[in-house]
Amino acid sequence: MQINYKHQLNDLIKLRLKIIRPLLFLTIVPYFCFIGVIAFKPEMFSPFIFDTNISLGIFLGLVLILLIFIITVIYVYLANKFIEPQISVIRGNE
Repeated sequence: MQINYKHQLNDLIKLRLKIIRPLLFLTIVPYFCFIGVIAFKPEMFSPFIFDTNISLGIFLGLVLILLIFIITVIYVYLANKFIEPQISVIRGNE
């Protein structure tokens, strides 16, 4: 019985990493690119969008916040659909 528990726990860890890694990549890469441009080429973000008072940097910052919100919603959905049922099985609730 102990071996089955360890196997289920290892499967849960693998599934969790399978979900987290791509989402983490989709979060960290745009964030560090944004920060890198701010640090080394801030003039790239200074042009205004169309005829508004909103600069490209402000717009892309808002897009980045929206992207991270969407990634969070995706993680919650995937965790509830795939991870939580396995946790319930391991705990013995199902």
